[in-house]
Amino acid sequence: MASSGRVPLLLAVFIVTLLCASAAAALELPFIGRLPISRHESDRYAPGFTLRHIFNHGTESHPQLHRRRDFSAQYRPEDGPAAFQVASVPRTVTRMKQRDPDTMESYLHYTRTHGAVAVDFDWGDDDIMVPDVTDRDTLIEFAKLTADAYVDGPEGNDWIDLGIPFNESGGFGWDSNGLRGHIFVDESNSTVIIAIKGTSAALFHSDGDTVSSDKVNDNLLFSCCCARISYMWSTVCDCYSKSYTCNQSCLEKSLYAEDKYYRAALDIYRNVTSLYPTANIWVAGHSLGGAMSALLGRTYGLPTIAFEAPGEKLAAERLHLPFPPIPPEQSTVWHIGNTADPIYMGVCNGPTSVCWLGGYAMETSCHAGLECTYDTVGERRWHISISNHRIRPIIDMMMSYNTTPTCVVPQNCQDCYDWSFE
Repeated sequence: MASSGRVPLLLAVFIVTLLCASAAAALELPFIGRLPISRHESDRYAPGFTLRHIFNHGTESHPQLHRRRDFSAQYRPEDGPAAFQVASVPRTVTRMKQRDPDTMESYLHYTRTHGAVAVDFDWGDDDIMVPDVTDRDTLIEFAKLTADAYVDGPEGNDWIDLGIPFNESGGFGWDSNGLRGHIFVDESNSTVIIAIKGTSAALFHSDGDTVSSDKVNDNLLFSCCCARISYMWSTVCDCYSKSYTCNQSCLEKSLYAEDKYYRAALDIYRNVTSLYPTANIWVAGHSLGGAMSALLGRTYGLPTIAFEAPGEKLAAERLHLPFPPIPPEQSTVWHIGNTADPIYMGVCNGPTSVCWLGGYAMETSCHAGLECTYDTVGERRWHISISNHRIRPIIDMMMSYNTTPTCVVPQNCQDCYDWSFE
């Protein structure tokens, strides 16, 4: 009798347990550790990103100038979208456990000291959200963000000095020589996008007064040795030793110099993280801005989308930036380009090229990350032309596609093979 009395009780317990399990499955409760993937398509899209800050960092004769202009979350430009909507996906990203600006800059300083040896990094895995580069509309929105970084500054003088106070009567204007970063933040202040301005030059059909500084940094970053291509050229550093021979340590110090763009990008990142210490940070840019974004993303392990950037792998190696111990196809640095762009493809070189005639020694072609390339030559019959490097035609091109290109690891790429570095 006692045994038979327990059967209904056990059955009831089993039914209750089954109902609880079914309810939990229906709710899709998250498990501890990895980020859960949402079942709802709308959940992939972050709340709209709006312009919150613009950083203006001086270079060349004004390397200590660093200013910020703030905008309210309700700010809306006269032209353009009120907010940018992008999709994201969860991703486990391998990056350095200690990567605060002080730690990273100490490491970068050490790599340039005499007798420096390879550093054994302490790597860790972080579960974060990254841009969904398979989503067509997301890539287009990122391209628009990078286009906005070229737009002339708003009226007004309400700049906040972040470095040495600067006498504005000295003539350093909104778009004078220096690096500019537009900072977009979502509604919850949980994700920040740093969009870095690219090259301004008549050669690339873009406006602005940063031409001379942009050209110096282009020639420093993407040439084999200080833009030393002939005796008729003015070099951008004194690292040339003899015929096809360059001083490696000299190059490394020149890239990291206080008055150059990489150093300025580090300062912008430091100030963004001071404003948003717990935010997930993404980086984006076009052309030179894309390369700077990739270098900054490589430094701190940040998801990065670079549009039509020249090959920046050589600069990343010269700066001794950390490459995580992961298969290359797991990289979160995505290079978006098209086959009709000679700068992205690394073929705008040689004495008859448009780049060389314009004073740009673009000698690199290798990207450090994944390449996501639209085959505009094969599929659209485009001719290779410098006009296919500009961001606005690229946005139109991307909108004409229904899909995004497959992102692949670059194969068999070598820069400056005929040079010796000592």
